[in-house]
Amino acid sequence: MHAACLFAPFFFSWSAVGVFLAGYVLTGLGITLSFHRQLTHKSFATPKWLEYTFAYLGALASQGDPIEWVSAHRYHHAHCDTEVDPHSPRDGAFWSHMGWIWNARKLKVLESDTNASDLREQPFYVWLKKTYAWQIVAQASVLFLLGGMPWLLWGFCMRTVLVWNVTWAVNSVCHIWGRQTFRTSDVSMNNPVVGLLALGEGWHNNHHAFEDSCRHGLKWWQIDFTWYAILLLQ
Repeated sequence: MHAACLFAPFFFSWSAVGVFLAGYVLTGLGITLSFHRQLTHKSFATPKWLEYTFAYLGALASQGDPIEWVSAHRYHHAHCDTEVDPHSPRDGAFWSHMGWIWNARKLKVLESDTNASDLREQPFYVWLKKTYAWQIVAQASVLFLLGGMPWLLWGFCMRTVLVWNVTWAVNSVCHIWGRQTFRTSDVSMNNPVVGLLALGEGWHNNHHAFEDSCRHGLKWWQIDFTWYAILLLQ
């Protein structure tokens, strides 16, 4: 996927950039608002149709189905920055960023999704888990049919890679570089750059101090686009 992005400049179009930006915001909120704050931490509730809509957008971010993602993140919070944390920064920056994804031992631990039984009991999430790969293929196919290679490379490849790395930066950068405002049992940090790019997720020390809060930017100057979106839904 990263290699495909090298061809994107040769297929530039403003419509493709528009699709890229729209996809970044929508699938980004699918991760931050749905997968993370609503499904993992249950910090707020919405009507089911809206919950499922945002969860579907999260699946289109190509980071795994909701059950898999939520299970991994709950496991991270239960064992944060320890040897059994799936993406502990103690194993190095690259490891916590993306190296852990291909580690067989870590993947075996995450195969057990018993800590996400609340999602496994809902038919929608079971269906999305079973059809997850096809949803990604369908997404890429629709973009190609509607806009050719420009929309495929910008609206799918470039957008997916950016959302991937911004999400992974919360696991790596925000556990290595930044400022720790609150004393927690881990090395979580507040990083303003990641906070901006990750729609508010970069205020990570705030989040680890108040895990069940749907607001991560606690100060007026801590920009938290996900929190603003939640306010608009009220």
